[in-house]
Amino acid sequence: MAASLQAPILKSLKIKTGAVKRLVREREVYILEVDQQRDRIDKLRQKEGVDDADIRKQNEVLEETLQMIPYMERRIREAMQDLENLVLAAKKDGTEVPELTDAGDAVAAAKKALPDTESVANK
Repeated sequence: MAASLQAPILKSLKIKTGAVKRLVREREVYILEVDQQRDRIDKLRQKEGVDDADIRKQNEVLEETLQMIPYMERRIREAMQDLENLVLAAKKDGTEVPELTDAGDAVAAAKKALPDTESVANK
């Protein structure tokens, strides 16, 4: 019966590991987007004849992007917690599978990614 439990756990491990990795990548994309948006705003400010409304609109876009970083952080924390709980449950079985290693790596990457969020949002 342990083998029948193993397949659903392995599937869940793969799915949750993929989710954590994807969320970390999405957060990185938002951080890059913040930098690009700030550069875009700086260039607009340096140009002559640019309407103030255009700059305000670009600032709104920047604010919306900045709001996404803490949101992504929360989603990463939730997905990471789910994955950690699943890893603990899977380890009770005593079987060591590559999916557990991959899950552990994903959790480590997520933990490493999280502390930088506040400093990026407050630049």
